[in-house]
Amino acid sequence: MSSTTSIPFKSALLWVVAIITAVAIAGWFAVSCSPGNSQAERPVSEDEAALLASMRQKNHEAEPVALRMSLPVDGETLTVDGYMDWQVPMVYARVPAADGAYTLVQAVPGLMASRADDEAAFTAAAVPQDGWTTRAMLSGAGSQLETTLDILVSSLFTLTAADADDPAELSEEATWREEGIIDGEPVDSFRAPIMVETGEPAAGETAAAAPEALYSIDGEGVLRRFQVNTGAESLSAVDFLRDVEFDAAGLDPIDLLGGPAIAPAAVDEDLAEAVSEVRYENWEQSSEVELSVPVADGQVATGFGSVDWRTMTAYLHLEDASGQRLMLARPGGFATLAVEDGELPDTPPTEGWEVHKLSDEDVADSFGPVESLVYRLLEMAAEEPDDEAEMAEEARLLRTDGTEDEPVYVVEFPVNGDAEAEPGRSAYRYHVADDRLTEVEMMTYYGVASAAVAYEDYPMVAVPWGVEDQIG
Repeated sequence: MSSTTSIPFKSALLWVVAIITAVAIAGWFAVSCSPGNSQAERPVSEDEAALLASMRQKNHEAEPVALRMSLPVDGETLTVDGYMDWQVPMVYARVPAADGAYTLVQAVPGLMASRADDEAAFTAAAVPQDGWTTRAMLSGAGSQLETTLDILVSSLFTLTAADADDPAELSEEATWREEGIIDGEPVDSFRAPIMVETGEPAAGETAAAAPEALYSIDGEGVLRRFQVNTGAESLSAVDFLRDVEFDAAGLDPIDLLGGPAIAPAAVDEDLAEAVSEVRYENWEQSSEVELSVPVADGQVATGFGSVDWRTMTAYLHLEDASGQRLMLARPGGFATLAVEDGELPDTPPTEGWEVHKLSDEDVADSFGPVESLVYRLLEMAAEEPDDEAEMAEEARLLRTDGTEDEPVYVVEFPVNGDAEAEPGRSAYRYHVADDRLTEVEMMTYYGVASAAVAYEDYPMVAVPWGVEDQIG
């Protein structure tokens, strides 16, 4: 079967509606934007419209930049330092807490990760690789600080585009507000819609007007300050500290957020051949596996055990907030058994299993992201190679990890039953080294799940007869 509970790796565009809705709900306070609070507003000139139109494209092509965010929260203005990488896109910031402590946060469109403070790493623009938990952004369940940060950071993700915007449209919609100085640079400030592509409205509907923001741009069209209403009595603001130099080599999202930036490209002839044989090479193999699956805000399920493609059997020990359990899975279904000792017995117990056949009408109630990833692992074997010509056409190389001598190719390719997706947007990614599978990644609502594969010659698992009779 093909798993169906995961969603594609997210892009900024998928969050446009959520961002616009959040900002629109916050409203646009007249006190913040009335002509009385600025010099006399006027329509933009053709040259000014062209500067505005080129701003997002300049960001898209720019190197990572340091940020200073000002967030109105609970009657105070919090200052948050951070970094922005337009290419991913991602934001990395150090957020003050009420007790004087700090928290590190990382964000990509739709997801926020947090961990304990590491001031030295943050100062070096380096992202620690451990200790992170994730949550969905803009869920409405967070504190005022989290909600404000979510809206502001999500708005930042709209400030990049591969192509310039339409200056004629901005001539109609933008207004010049005032001139000023930021970081010693003369700027002009404009009131203009949040510039995002929302797609065509459905039949019978009219396109919703995008909420407005303030953009302060220098004479070269470089954005120096961005201000937007996040629901307080004053605007949230971001200053882009273009003159601050730092080494951005360590500014990569953690694996839970999808890892380093990708650039989908066609696979070459050698990689197409390797990818077409990945599942075939597993057909008579077995492997150790380690799982990490984000399952809720701040919660990650973990697991270890084996997958035996010779008998199409997964045998695992799993642990999450609800406790520990053993799991047996085969193509016809899966079974679980609650345990407490943290061990994976060599031979599965014979009694006490709760069985879920995939043909049961209510199986979806117990089929979550952990089960989806386990079944994707089972699907990573085939009796014959996949069609090499099809892989050459449809597989994509997303990035190359590892070293020059020992490269690890991060790829996506279709498995029977997968939904069609644009390059880079598949729900699954595969790590391939030495022509063998080393990891499967799966996008969930709360982040990226991972199953690491290490080939090992396992004895076949003795599935209890009462279980085997039901799950195949």
